[in-house]
Amino acid sequence: MFRRVFASALVGAFLVASAGATETETLHYRWNLGGFFGTMARLFLPGHGDGTLTTSRAEGASIEVQLDITAPEAAGEFWRYGAEIDPAHGRTLRAWSSYRFRGRTDAKESILDEAEMIDIASGIMLLRRDPPAAPRDLRIWNDGKIYPVVVLPYGSVRRKVRGEWMNVRHYSIRAREVPNERLWKGRFDLFLADDAESTPVEIVVERRMARVRLLLEGSEDEEDDS
Repeated sequence: MFRRVFASALVGAFLVASAGATETETLHYRWNLGGFFGTMARLFLPGHGDGTLTTSRAEGASIEVQLDITAPEAAGEFWRYGAEIDPAHGRTLRAWSSYRFRGRTDAKESILDEAEMIDIASGIMLLRRDPPAAPRDLRIWNDGKIYPVVVLPYGSVRRKVRGEWMNVRHYSIRAREVPNERLWKGRFDLFLADDAESTPVEIVVERRMARVRLLLEGSEDEEDDS
């Protein structure tokens, strides 16, 4: 299923032509830090900032997706998740993550090229192009390690997106227990607008009881109770 949808749709119209032969889509977010440890950390660390989700493809090349998270009051510090995807077969070819934070830096990168393998960045693409109607088992690359996970569809809510009320679909990637395999200590939630591009309205990445929540610029937290 993952491979089929990439071959038919992922190279489609949601990418916008830019200079030269490169196609690019760039989405901007505001983020805040939550969760138990996140609430405590905000006493000492940046609690909010900017996020950018960039999807690009040069003519005849693979697709790259990258999520960058920065804090304006902490110049030069960042968190980054990225992936290279084969559009013909729907596989995550390569994944990377890195950060620079309070004088510390770290970077991980792996060659993957396995069916049903994602990372945070390629997981966003998978759910945009091929949202499951029922739970789906996958495996996630996270900071150089691989974990079994499951995608859970949670239905829709009404949210205001760029001034317009629309349905927003909620999907969650959570740990899946498999004997003799690592148990993922994270969680990843994605809220997709019911529009032609399945625009990610909200992205939530949770690790070790700290949660980074990114909200698309021009969108609101409020749900439609009518």
